[in-house]
Amino acid sequence: MTTPETTRARIVEAAADLFTRCGVRAVGINEIWRAAEVAKSTLYQHFRSKDELVEAVLRRRNDAWCARLRALAESREAPADRLLAILDLLGEEFADPAYRGNDLVNVAAEYPAPDHPVRVAIRDHKREILRYLTGLAAAAGTDAPEGAAALVLMLADGAVCARVGLGDTDAARTARGAAARLLSAGPAGTTAT
Repeated sequence: MTTPETTRARIVEAAADLFTRCGVRAVGINEIWRAAEVAKSTLYQHFRSKDELVEAVLRRRNDAWCARLRALAESREAPADRLLAILDLLGEEFADPAYRGNDLVNVAAEYPAPDHPVRVAIRDHKREILRYLTGLAAAAGTDAPEGAAALVLMLADGAVCARVGLGDTDAARTARGAAARLLSAGPAGTTAT
């Protein structure tokens, strides 16, 4: 039985697939409703605009990615390894030959206005990850959890760029090693105990 929730999920999934393969701006609403196998009017019953649909795609992907990160971090025994789990997760993703980069960064390039709702959704995602990493950094005993979290997130973002731009499938492992060395050395008061 088709419910409004399953229909909405089907639309979001179809849009997510098209956006990943083609880019947000290159995909029209007609392509989305056809791929989702719904009527155009049904799509608009669920989403008032394409931008609203883009936000829903990003939020769904954010929720799924953060759940994967939490599960991986919680599986680590050492607190410092929990903090670095973000780089382990990226390493798993980088092994996929079809990896095309971080959806949020890719979409941000298509929405240059910083106050656009899509950009707000992207910032919300990054802030959620930063808050989570800050908690992990505090649990790991760093002197400055916010600084340690920011350092790890910047290295993660840099690894994504290296994977996409250079084709470096080892970028996450390299970034993890750099993060571990920097955290143990205590740059800017981030020493882990």
